[in-house]
Amino acid sequence: MDGATALHQLVDTSNRLVSRRIFFDEDIFREEIRRIYARSWLFVGHESQIPEPGDYITNYMGEDPVIMVRDRAGAVRVFLNSCRHRGMKVCRNDFGNTKTFVCVFHGWSYSTDGKLAGVPYQKEAYGKRLDTEKWGLLEVPKVTSYGGFVFANWDAGAPSLDDWLGNAKYYLDITMERPLGGVTFLKGTQRYRATSNWKLMAENFAGDSYHLPYSHGSVYRLNIRQISPVTYTSAPALHTVTADNGHCFTSIAFENERFEADMNEAREYTEEVRAYLEKCRARLVERLGEDRANIYALGFGNIFPNLAFNNFSALRPMGFYQAHPKAPHEIEMWQWCAIDRDAPEAVKEMVRVDFTRTQAASGIAAQDDAENFEQVTEATRGVIGQTLDFNYQMGLEAPGEPHPLHPGRVAPYFSENNQMNFYTRWAEMMAEPAAEVVQ
Repeated sequence: MDGATALHQLVDTSNRLVSRRIFFDEDIFREEIRRIYARSWLFVGHESQIPEPGDYITNYMGEDPVIMVRDRAGAVRVFLNSCRHRGMKVCRNDFGNTKTFVCVFHGWSYSTDGKLAGVPYQKEAYGKRLDTEKWGLLEVPKVTSYGGFVFANWDAGAPSLDDWLGNAKYYLDITMERPLGGVTFLKGTQRYRATSNWKLMAENFAGDSYHLPYSHGSVYRLNIRQISPVTYTSAPALHTVTADNGHCFTSIAFENERFEADMNEAREYTEEVRAYLEKCRARLVERLGEDRANIYALGFGNIFPNLAFNNFSALRPMGFYQAHPKAPHEIEMWQWCAIDRDAPEAVKEMVRVDFTRTQAASGIAAQDDAENFEQVTEATRGVIGQTLDFNYQMGLEAPGEPHPLHPGRVAPYFSENNQMNFYTRWAEMMAEPAAEVVQ
């Protein structure tokens, strides 16, 4: 890979062809970690996961393990999960509450504000040589919460999160504002490994509605509550939306179809559920206006690089997903289910069941997707397979148009515009200088 020219040969935006090499090449993978993951705003957790001082969760930023913690003063901090002495993880739990993080290797301990709090036998081992003020946990320099979603960036010179999200916020605000009690993540993280490149998961959520009737055909044939009450066959006016900086939304309905589908389904439920839906939409009208209230739920999408989500209805789960890169052809998939804290208990129970049944690690749709990613990897990793390109030409003649009311470029439901938006942003960042190493 020799800079921008080579990258533009690997991602041919004019003909919408993407070389299979970018999913397997070790050198490209290492540059992705430096040029994308070390410079992007990455989701590290939700504030509802750490409500009290001392609460923490662990996550990854690229290949770097991190701790998101609420310190004793109530501030949200993000630190590299690595002891400054010999590099051991200082926190090996998924979540919990603590006063200090203690390295089990040699016993160095750190307070929730990252300061080095204790060194065993400090006087005997170091005398006066160790400057404890200089050996605290390495803190991520930029951390911002947006609607309770905490993003962090290793690049101290990076643009703000607002600039990074750009016009995607117009749509994300719908997810933030519709829940009456706010978005709340359920405890625990579902995780599994898959033989796949991280970009296959990201592009799948970014815009691949084309696979739904085939890969997930068995789901539609089951006599169960479907994950989306609005489909292409029931509401042909579904769209993809190409947003700034590689962010993408798919299965967007602009004409109130999703709210009407919810209300139609709610006839089977209690008056409490019907009143809840009406309050959700009224809240959207009050906070965001009628036009965004008519969108109501976002379908599915991806915030570049690797925060995927789906939410098709106020009666369905809000699912959030991260494919953490572990190698060119290996990911660790992390998944969370979120709810409206003030939803009726009956709705919360339906949400839990729906998530478990469909997009959870053991769910039908998640297993379909994981098998797709692994089979694509198996069939394209060979010497001959690597000489070919992936084809993203669906929608080449209709690249999307501005909408009279909503931002972004809007295209038909069956389109690969969003996938090319993702790969165009990927190529741009890969051609830019790598971020300076945080010190």
